[in-house]
Amino acid sequence: GAIAFALGSYNLIIIIAGHNTKAVAIAYMAPIIGSVYLAFKEKRLVGVVLLTLFLGLSLFANHIQITYYTLFIVLCFGVSEFIFSIIEKKITPFFATVGMLFVGVIIAVGLNATRLLTTAEYADFTMRGASNGLSLDAGQEQKGLSKDYITQWSYGIDETLTLFIPNFKGGASVGKLSEDSHTAVKFAELSGYKPLGRELTQDEQNRIDRIQKRDPQSFAPKNLAELMYMYELPLYWGTQPFTSGPVYIGAIVIFLFFAGLYLLPARDKWWMLAATLLGIMLAWGKNFMPLTDFFIDYVPMYNKFRTVSMTLTIPAITMTLLAMLTLKAFFNADIAVDKKRKALYIGAGITGGLALLIWLFPSLAGSGVSDQDINYTDNFAFLQQTLPQDRLQLVSNDAFRSLVFVVLAALVIWLALAGKIKNYIAYIAITVLFTADMLPIASRYLNEKSFVPNTITSSSFPKRPVDKLILEDKDPNYRVLDLTVDIFNSAVPSYYHKTIGGYHAAKMRRYQELIDIYIGKQIQDLSAAFNTAKTENDVQEALSKQNVLNMLNMKYLVYHADAPPMQNGYAAGNAWFVSNIVKVASANEEMLALGDMDISTSLVVDTSEVTLTTMSELKRDSLASIELTHYSPNELQYTFSSASNQIAVFSEIYYDKGWNAYVDGKLVPHFRANYLLRAMQLPAGTYDIEFRFEPKSYAIGNILSLISSILLTFAFLGIIFAGSKNRKTTKAN
Repeated sequence: GAIAFALGSYNLIIIIAGHNTKAVAIAYMAPIIGSVYLAFKEKRLVGVVLLTLFLGLSLFANHIQITYYTLFIVLCFGVSEFIFSIIEKKITPFFATVGMLFVGVIIAVGLNATRLLTTAEYADFTMRGASNGLSLDAGQEQKGLSKDYITQWSYGIDETLTLFIPNFKGGASVGKLSEDSHTAVKFAELSGYKPLGRELTQDEQNRIDRIQKRDPQSFAPKNLAELMYMYELPLYWGTQPFTSGPVYIGAIVIFLFFAGLYLLPARDKWWMLAATLLGIMLAWGKNFMPLTDFFIDYVPMYNKFRTVSMTLTIPAITMTLLAMLTLKAFFNADIAVDKKRKALYIGAGITGGLALLIWLFPSLAGSGVSDQDINYTDNFAFLQQTLPQDRLQLVSNDAFRSLVFVVLAALVIWLALAGKIKNYIAYIAITVLFTADMLPIASRYLNEKSFVPNTITSSSFPKRPVDKLILEDKDPNYRVLDLTVDIFNSAVPSYYHKTIGGYHAAKMRRYQELIDIYIGKQIQDLSAAFNTAKTENDVQEALSKQNVLNMLNMKYLVYHADAPPMQNGYAAGNAWFVSNIVKVASANEEMLALGDMDISTSLVVDTSEVTLTTMSELKRDSLASIELTHYSPNELQYTFSSASNQIAVFSEIYYDKGWNAYVDGKLVPHFRANYLLRAMQLPAGTYDIEFRFEPKSYAIGNILSLISSILLTFAFLGIIFAGSKNRKTTKAN
């Protein structure tokens, strides 16, 4: 069971994609479920303590979405136990166990209180939190993520068959085809390359990889196999925008799952079936909106998470668990052989029959046509015909593969039931089959090519000529806009610079709104200016009009990796003074006012949220200065000097849940301006200004975490002491 679950394709694909915390959280799903199960099976205290430990570790992994989905499984089990406790008239012990488990959950949460409290506090200010009241764009008023965003990665209903047949929808978005594919045959006709007659060896593949990485233009394929290895072709033809690979649970697991639905007792199977169906239907997302709408609108926290296909982690564990209980039941002498044989025939008949049907008639999976195929024209127009044929061939191949494993697993169990082989031999054979089933599919996505020496990773982000030029600036406290990357999906420029872009799945809502309404458009304007500009002055003229980018202190503009950066003469700097305050009464008015405002002289304030104290008249002081003298992520220091009162704007995000302002060490108020920046009213004088990040939630969380750690330690010591005492009593008796 551990082999089958651990080698599930999704668990390895997410590692390739860099979702390491998700992989760790998935690893704790089974221990959490096992702990709850143990607590209900007469080992209450041990189960509770183990739940506290494993839930605490799951929360520490910091992928709350997976922990949240684990709760769905636990709730299905809990409802089942509640029903059976009523039937068996054991309702009091049930609630006693639930109460103790709840205490364990509280302690587990307490262990992670520091991170959870600060994250929960921050979440309210992100795309996943409540609306700011902005309604300039449709959908801005909703609480949490939009439904389109949540369901963007929805598993197709028929795509669910990838759980059993991995390439049912083509596998990953891009992949390679062999020289005996329809596409390869057509390439051979057009290019004249001759087939090699075999697959490329690993050494041959590595040689091609090295050449293509070093100098792609220098590689000249010697045969059709090498030619096809060069190409990454769009093999996926499902409904998701793109995918790194399918969710494959295993042919043998699915076979045993269906057998178990007949063989296992009701208390062991129905809750797992319910959890399995729930996980699958939630993964359908926009393809099954009645259920999706209900969960988004009414189930707490569900609208905080995106990528609904991730709920397939639920059937991945419940189907594997039920399959293992079924395997155990097949070798249980207390169960009638006839019943076991019938379960064997049911499981093998359903899964084997389905695999056989799809092997013989792969068009049952669909046409094999992708929406992207229409993009192939001219010399590559033939791909519109050959790619669908190859995709259906992949379906047929994997259907046959699944059929073979179902037949072999069923044969081993049948031989054991017939007394032809001993049970331990059957267990070994099934283990080998599990490995043979799961490992090759897993290695399609995570294999030896996925690993590189440390020396390579340490040089993954070499300095480009443009980076070297920017880093010559002795003042590092500016921001860079890099037009050579996918600005809001790439973090590469952040390796060396503070940037305007970058990616985060939970960006601050106000910043995302600024991106949607102004920043994105201003970036487009700059790109257009580069295309039409005849001189640098033309570009500078365009930069002067990008007031939002300027207030974000965008000092350098990167337009080519090898060309010098464009320095923005209109960047506002780290802090500046304004003499005019524009007061508005709503988020909409504040956002609109920002559009054509001269940020160098004015700021806009939403008076529905900000109350300004009365100051004497602001006077322009040509000698006034404010300068950033120290920067660290949690502390910023400035020096200020002016003969008159001033209002300063700081090119930093306003976040009042922790950022405090000090003047010469004394706490003073600051406020939000220009929709998301910090601003302060500064009386005349010469003094130091300091911003410190000091969230109260962090301090409270540390205390709760310490208390919870002490309680968990005492609980473990109590179990050890009780176990030791019981052993001594048993020995004495």
